[in-house]
Amino acid sequence: MKKEDLLKQSQELEQTLEKQLQLFRHDSQVYVKVGGLALLGGILAVYSIKHLGGKSKKKSEKAKKKKYSFFGNLKSRLFWMLFDIGKARLIENLMAKVVNEEESK
Repeated sequence: MKKEDLLKQSQELEQTLEKQLQLFRHDSQVYVKVGGLALLGGILAVYSIKHLGGKSKKKSEKAKKKKYSFFGNLKSRLFWMLFDIGKARLIENLMAKVVNEEESK
């Protein structure tokens, strides 16, 4: 092989490597975003359970036991349904943007 052929092949390999690195960076950004959303959802769930869901043990021991109400349970279920729907729409929008960015390239 001639020196020119070797230089041309090395340039092609460098361009291929650069394209692969760009794709890797883009994919890793998507994974970081989805992972961040999952982490945020987990933190929000833990916060809501600890601060909104339960009372401290001292107060619950002194107070009488609460009777379960139909509307309290319904509000809780409605909240979590709306939360899941919102999360699903957010992920759909995020994935649509990623697909649009890939098509534009």
